[in-house]
Amino acid sequence: MKYTMKLMLFSLLVWGYICAQSIVYSKSDRPNVLFIGVDDLRPEIGAYGSPMAITPNLDKLAEDSVVFKRAYVQQAVCSASRASFLTGLRPDSTGADYPYSEYFVNEVLPKYPSLSRYFFSQGYFVRNIGKIHHGLQEHLSEREYQPPFIPHYQLPENIEAGKAYPNGRGPTTPAYEAADLPDANYKDGKVALEVIATLKRYYNSGKEAPFFLAAGFYKPHLPFVAPKRYFDLYNPTAIQLPQNYQLDTSQHAVSTAHYALKKYLGPSTESRKQLPKPYARELIHAYLACVSFVDAQIGLILESLDSLGLSSNTIIVFWSDHGWHLGEQGMWGKTTNFENATRAPLMIKAPQTGHYGSHSQALVEYVDLYPTLLELTGHDIPSYLEGTSLVPLLKEPNRPWKSAAFSQFPRGNKIEGYAIRTDHYRYVAWHHKDLETGTKGILVHRELYDHKIDPLESTNLADHQYYTATVEALSAQLYAGWKAALPAGVSNAAQNPVAPVAIKYKK
Repeated sequence: MKYTMKLMLFSLLVWGYICAQSIVYSKSDRPNVLFIGVDDLRPEIGAYGSPMAITPNLDKLAEDSVVFKRAYVQQAVCSASRASFLTGLRPDSTGADYPYSEYFVNEVLPKYPSLSRYFFSQGYFVRNIGKIHHGLQEHLSEREYQPPFIPHYQLPENIEAGKAYPNGRGPTTPAYEAADLPDANYKDGKVALEVIATLKRYYNSGKEAPFFLAAGFYKPHLPFVAPKRYFDLYNPTAIQLPQNYQLDTSQHAVSTAHYALKKYLGPSTESRKQLPKPYARELIHAYLACVSFVDAQIGLILESLDSLGLSSNTIIVFWSDHGWHLGEQGMWGKTTNFENATRAPLMIKAPQTGHYGSHSQALVEYVDLYPTLLELTGHDIPSYLEGTSLVPLLKEPNRPWKSAAFSQFPRGNKIEGYAIRTDHYRYVAWHHKDLETGTKGILVHRELYDHKIDPLESTNLADHQYYTATVEALSAQLYAGWKAALPAGVSNAAQNPVAPVAIKYKK
């Protein structure tokens, strides 16, 4: 009898330890998930230390979240980034190009479900609202919501100019606009209202199943269009230009080949050409206005969630699909392997972890979101996922973590740049791509930035003799791959990885 009692006591202690280390729920009390995303937002938020951005609602969310100060996307463009973190797979596994490739839509998604579809398969009430995927819709518990057609612009003269182009914008339409109109005249205003309506309908229906709502906003993507009152929040004379408002002469054209503003009317449409400073300040002002506009819409959603009494059992994830250059390195856009393009804001409010207002300096990747949400909601993590659950960091934000974050970007059909960000450095290797095998070919160009002395990545040190050994070490770390960078004790990463795409690009 004593032996039986001791065995039972030991079993209870073991079970208690397991529960303390993992998150276990019954089906009836699993938490909700509110998955809020924006397009082209770099960490230009008050909570990230922005000296200019006015973002009171996101700053308030940060007070209840773990704020990941060094989160990196796997490819700095809308389609490939979303394909990656919405499936938990890296770009060489998704094969997603711009827009979504046929391979991704027809072969990857049927085998490896998106986050929304996974939660739908687990009995959640699921709805996507606004821009979640890049052009792909998922009709799950309810039909996906896309705002009715709204021109890119609101002022009559700009709408008229846009009629010359299939998508309503082009080299004779402006890069920004401020019209004195209500928020609901714009896509993002309509997205916020639809999210709130969905939350209220869910609440009033008395559904027992938890919800997974994905809310995707369209700004601050170009053109920088927002209601005038958000422009009025800022003093134009206080707008600051970046310190590295130029392109380092050591750069190869492959590093900064894309130039987003060439699609719009402006004083310069030439790639790699520095804009006049007064116009650059106007663009930064307009970008910030769009950030504040989106912040206000998110505030309305969070207020509704709270008023319905749903906040205490809802995990909130705030993300952007990548960063953006506002003149850094002479760039206006994304599509690079620089810090400004690959680093994006990421905040997770997980009530059950008990950490509020914490900042984590760990190197984390957006591909980690999928396994994180599964663990937070008590689901098993599939062995094919190529990310690592961030739950240990949500419990202990300053614990040791990955030694590097990995990103990549193609240049046309034949060149791909692979990058790693370590605690100290950013290293990028640009290779010709073997189109038959998808493997790395001849090295085209290398980049090295020492973040201890050059956090702005102004000077490429890859060919500096002082850094020869560093380049060799980082090159070896890059080619060792993401698995070699995992933190000690992690066991849930791609036990059965997806086969890399052999032929990713068109010949």
